[in-house]
Amino acid sequence: MRIINKFVLFFSLSILSASYSQVTLSESRLGLYDGMSKSISAIDRKKNIIVLADVKFLYDKNTVVLNYKGEKISTDSLQVGDFAKIQLDIKQRYIIAPVLNLIQLESGD
Repeated sequence: MRIINKFVLFFSLSILSASYSQVTLSESRLGLYDGMSKSISAIDRKKNIIVLADVKFLYDKNTVVLNYKGEKISTDSLQVGDFAKIQLDIKQRYIIAPVLNLIQLESGD
């Protein structure tokens, strides 16, 4: 019985440490994406997902979307291929993907 308890304890601690290290690693890389300026490669309006440079970001009702003049626009105006600069809260913890605070288009039609 003691061997089983030691095995369960070892296995549990291994899983816990691996999970924590993944969260820490993913959150430490958020600073690389803050202020990033890339082309929008995909948009999923049903799930509120935007993909820039193969990195998935979420947007919500609090995300400010600006055109190249700095005027507020709706998220429906975003299109694949538009160049956008993003800002996010790098101190925010996330589950699926980081939530954007600001999306600013860099060029007009």
